[in-house]
Amino acid sequence: MTEFPLISVVIPVKNEAELLGRCLDSLRRLDYPKEKLEIIIADGLSTDATKDIALSYGVKWVVNEKEIVVSGRNCGFKKSKGDLVAFTDADCIFHPDWLKNSIKYFNQAGVGGIGGVSLQPQDSTNFEKAVDFLFSLAGFFKTTSHLKALNGAKKVKDIAGCNAVYLREALQKVMPVDEGLLTAEDVWMNFLLKRSGYSLILAPDVMLWHYRRSSLKKFLRQVYRFAIGRMQVAKRSPALINIFHIAAGLSMPLFFLLGILFYLSGVLGLYIKLIFLTAIVLMLLSLIKTRRLSSALYLPLILVLFLCAWSGGFLRELFFPLKDVKGR
Repeated sequence: MTEFPLISVVIPVKNEAELLGRCLDSLRRLDYPKEKLEIIIADGLSTDATKDIALSYGVKWVVNEKEIVVSGRNCGFKKSKGDLVAFTDADCIFHPDWLKNSIKYFNQAGVGGIGGVSLQPQDSTNFEKAVDFLFSLAGFFKTTSHLKALNGAKKVKDIAGCNAVYLREALQKVMPVDEGLLTAEDVWMNFLLKRSGYSLILAPDVMLWHYRRSSLKKFLRQVYRFAIGRMQVAKRSPALINIFHIAAGLSMPLFFLLGILFYLSGVLGLYIKLIFLTAIVLMLLSLIKTRRLSSALYLPLILVLFLCAWSGGFLRELFFPLKDVKGR
C-alpha cells in the first residue's frame, strides 16, 4: 500500500440538504492530499436542495434510481476509481485523520476492510443523546457494529456501513451487493467478504461523529427498516441473526402475552411494578451516562418505541416479505 493511495468516499443520500454541507465540510478538512481523494454522492432522486449542495462542493454526483442505500453504494462504487473505497453517510462528521489512520491497517496480509468508532457529536439534542445511549446498550449485547470505544485494533465479523474503508480488489469480488435488501446491506457485504477469505479490522483511531435520528418519526422508520433488513439477511444466512435480534422481534407479542398471564394469575400489579422498576433503572443508567435529565426521561419511551418498531419490522418480514424495496 502506497503512502497516500487514491481513496473514493461514497455517500448515498436522499433529501439530505440539512446535513450534507456539514458532512462535506468535514471531508474538506481531512488531513489527506486533496488530489488523492474522490468524493461521490449517490443521490436517490432527492426533491430538496441535495444535488445543488453536492455540486457546489465539486464532488462527483451520480443518480441512484432505486433510492435505497445498497443501490447507492453499488452505483457509487461502479463510478469510483480509488484503490480504497470508503462508505459513509451524510449524517457523519469526520476526524481529520479518519482516512490517514485507516491506511496502515491494510499493510496486514488478507485485510479487506477497516472500520472504526462512531462517536456522539457534542451538539446532539437530548433526544439524540437518549437514542445514542440505547444504541450503546445494543453494542453491549453485541447486536450492532456501531461502537463508541475500543481498547485496540481487533479482527471482527462486521463493521458499520457508516465508517468503513475497503480494499477495492476485495469489493470487486462481492459487489454489486444484492439490491433486494432494504437495509443490512453492509452486514451481508461483510459476510461475503469474510466468506471470500478477507479479514475485517475494527480500529480505535478510525473515528467519526455520527448524528442519531432527530425525531420520533425518523427513529421509528429507521428501526422498522433495520429489523426488515436483519430478517432479510438472516434468511440468506441464519448466522447473521442472534438471540437478541429475535427476542426484540418477538417482544411485543410476548409483552402482551405476559400481561394476560399476570392478569389471569391475579398479580397484574406485580407486572406493572416490574415495568416501572425497569424504566427507573434505565433512566438512572442513562442519567449517569449522559448527565442529562431530559435524555434520561426520554429513554423508557424510546426503548418501548424501539421494541414496537423492531417487532413490527421483524414480524412483517417474517410473515409478509417485501417483494420490492425500491424507494422505500
